[in-house]
Amino acid sequence: MAEAATKNTWLVLHRWFGIITALFLFIAALTGSILTARSTLDRWANGDLFTYDGSAADRLPPIEAVALYEAANPGIQVTGFPLSADETENILITVAPKPGEAALDYDEVFLNPATGEAAGMRSTDPGLNNRQLIPLILELHYNLLAGDAGRIFMGFVALGWLISSGVGLYLTFPRKGPFFKNWWPSWVYSPKRSFARQMLDIHRASALWLFPFLFILAFTSVTLNFFDEFWDPFATTVAPLEKSLFHLDAPYPDGTTPAMSYADALALSQAQAAAEGIAWKPATMLYYQNWNLYGTTFSDTGDLNYKYLGPIYYYFDAATGDWIHEVNPYTDSAGLVMIRAVYPLHSGEIGGGLAVFFVFILGLATAEQCFTGIWVWLKKRGPRIAAKRKAHAAATSA
Repeated sequence: MAEAATKNTWLVLHRWFGIITALFLFIAALTGSILTARSTLDRWANGDLFTYDGSAADRLPPIEAVALYEAANPGIQVTGFPLSADETENILITVAPKPGEAALDYDEVFLNPATGEAAGMRSTDPGLNNRQLIPLILELHYNLLAGDAGRIFMGFVALGWLISSGVGLYLTFPRKGPFFKNWWPSWVYSPKRSFARQMLDIHRASALWLFPFLFILAFTSVTLNFFDEFWDPFATTVAPLEKSLFHLDAPYPDGTTPAMSYADALALSQAQAAAEGIAWKPATMLYYQNWNLYGTTFSDTGDLNYKYLGPIYYYFDAATGDWIHEVNPYTDSAGLVMIRAVYPLHSGEIGGGLAVFFVFILGLATAEQCFTGIWVWLKKRGPRIAAKRKAHAAATSA
């Protein structure tokens, strides 16, 4: 009897965690599934920005096209761009005004790779037009378009999901043995059962078969939403970073301008990588205005990706050319591994395209569990209330 009472208590907790979080988790699950294809969707919705119609033979290396753009726009600072691009696409760069210059109403520019001229630009603020639709979905997924308060709220939704998942697993355990023989029916779905039972079976069986992966998705959701408040300090306390920089305050909060060119910084980074025996290729260039640092990312393919633990970063002082910092999760402490593993695990990018597709499936499965969980609750709510009223009436009459 005691075990049955304990299970009933956990059932109530599981039920109410689900009811409270279902709508918000449903939104996060569907938007998360969509975001697994965000690059493809963005190119489909904004083909006029991405598409390069010129000859491949006329294309300049991205670093040269960026130099031409910077020379023609002295009030604008290019803050990032890829070092390789598809032959049929323009070069996507990120930009910001230089210190003292007027604010821009855009932060991305698409460069004609033959001339370095702007073929188009857009803001990455969320919006309902095709230019800003992907940022809108991303913000909806992350914080319900409610800024930092929304992020914290979604962090608690993720925490509720994580706890509810563990409780749900416990609730499927049989109350008497043999354990595995009596547990197996919880893993099975049969279309021959009543519709109500099918909904319960889908809810329960999908959660069991996918439990390890959904648990990882829930856990990484919590750590991403509470990254600065919890995960980063926790990871660096457990295993302090061997090379740390960005935990410090930026030395130029109002921004500054570099004395070197991107080409100079790339040459320094390639020399540093060669000296350290890094066989990976440079993928992107970055500039941090509030640190006056150039950064170069290195990846296995030469394209920015988050397979394994993501890219390696080298940073150089943009005034002196001195080597400043390295972010390399493959050689640093376990703390950096804990930090860098979160996003690739959550997005599926840690394992490449198939893993990303699996995360797409997990998002749909999570949305399904929200729907079937609420459906089962509503279906059982009427009889449950009726039983309580009957018991109350019997107690009153007695």
